[in-house]
Amino acid sequence: MTKTVTWHITNAKILDVFNLKFDQTDLWIDGKQIIYRGKDPDLRAINTYDAQGKYIVPGLIDAHVHIESSLLAPSEFGKLVMPHGITRVFADPHEIASVAGISGIQYMLEDARQSPLHIHYMLPSSVPATPFEHAGATLHADALKPFYSVPEINGLAEVMDFPAVFNEDQDMHQKIQDAQAAGKHVDGHASGLSREQLAIYRKYSIDTDHECENAQQALERLNAGFSIFVREGTVERDELAILPAINMINQAHFSFATDDKTANDIHSEGSIDYSVKLAIKNGLSPAVAFTMASYNAAQAQKVQNVGALTDGFIADLVVLDRLEDFSVEKVMLDGQWYEDTTSTVTPIANQLLNFTLQQSDIALPIDDSKPAHVIEIMPHHITTKHVTEAVPTQDGYFSANDTYAKIVVAERYHNLGHGVGIIKGFHLTNGAIASTIAHDSHNVIIAGTNDDDMILAANTLREIGGGEVVVNNGQVTTLPLAIGGLMSDHSYQHVIKTNNTLRAAFSKISDIKFDPFLTLSFMALPVIPSLKITDQGLFDFNQFAFINIQD
Repeated sequence: MTKTVTWHITNAKILDVFNLKFDQTDLWIDGKQIIYRGKDPDLRAINTYDAQGKYIVPGLIDAHVHIESSLLAPSEFGKLVMPHGITRVFADPHEIASVAGISGIQYMLEDARQSPLHIHYMLPSSVPATPFEHAGATLHADALKPFYSVPEINGLAEVMDFPAVFNEDQDMHQKIQDAQAAGKHVDGHASGLSREQLAIYRKYSIDTDHECENAQQALERLNAGFSIFVREGTVERDELAILPAINMINQAHFSFATDDKTANDIHSEGSIDYSVKLAIKNGLSPAVAFTMASYNAAQAQKVQNVGALTDGFIADLVVLDRLEDFSVEKVMLDGQWYEDTTSTVTPIANQLLNFTLQQSDIALPIDDSKPAHVIEIMPHHITTKHVTEAVPTQDGYFSANDTYAKIVVAERYHNLGHGVGIIKGFHLTNGAIASTIAHDSHNVIIAGTNDDDMILAANTLREIGGGEVVVNNGQVTTLPLAIGGLMSDHSYQHVIKTNNTLRAAFSKISDIKFDPFLTLSFMALPVIPSLKITDQGLFDFNQFAFINIQD
């Protein structure tokens, strides 16, 4: 009996993720689903696509991403990544939730529904991330539980508060139990954890991690039973160091994630497509790399009938001209070829910045007979070095130079105060940079060489309602971020153009090649080694306690 379907794709080299090879074969698609892989005389199609010998792979999947780090609303993020072959992402709205609470999560859900991109959300597990910083909201288990009835919710996002898990904190464990009771799973965040500590996470069925920085850490997590997300973002450039751990035997436990990647970097180099190219260039077989980027990610995130091109799977696929340094020719989502769609960024109530900061607040007394604790940036990593060394002073106060800059975090929600420290590695010759993106609580963070420009940067952020600022001898350049001080309410093209202008202004006060703003944002994240700063002061990850700048 003849059956008529929507699409017949012919003359294509199609990836078989189960046998890790490409076959010259056909696909039959009806509606959103692949009906059959191969030749079938009983099938007819309304439409035929002749691939002309090109390669077809499953739609690429970002296994863990913070959309907010792109500086785009979800609908604009979709427009940017889909032409790169990305058809599905698993996003943690932790950033906007830290600013706006439940309304932030609802915002991300609502705006994402304009996009054909499959956007799954993992509920933020740690708002605030730790008790060592003040956030704009606090989300307990009872606030998150109702969201499990929402189809887009896929589980509980990266559990980063290891002490809460280890000490069996009631609210944290209730969050984990609620996710599992809803048939969902729990992502991990195991930065700096020992093999013994990893076992604690696994005890409570936390089963993924994206915080590996090298092959040894990846193999430790593999040994503990984790699925590993190989991270390659704007700051977190971990892929090359992890690739030696991956082989044909264990590849099923690896997939790719960007975690945090700016719109500019996605536009210029790519998203998960860049991760695939990098893996192939460095010796991974194309079949394995594309399988990691699709089927493996879906399996790690417990999503069925996704990530393969065969009977019964969702018809998300990408047509490529070649396998190595490829370009994406066509993308299909849910059985429909993607074409750029029209949408308007959903507005959100402005989150006013409520803080005061003056020069006397950020003056930093230093005894020049003693060394000081200094945060040292590790380029392309969110971890830092904790160094103790002599720093420049003048009249008993810290005096910045092109090696050492002052860094300040000011609580922006309830005017609760600020922390002041010293940072090394920005190579600032003059001026200041400031942002309302400061992981994870997103207070105001400033680094600079002189107090005048630092205070001007802070005041400018308050005036524009949040964003990113460069100040150079009183000259101000801004990238306003109207959505919670994290995301723009403009198109991705506008954001990229404005960000280029901001980076050009920054290049006049520093020669560093890594992203200054995303790097700056992670200096306030106390759950990542080794020395960080929050609105409450200088935080030593190894002691898991605040320390004075001089002992």
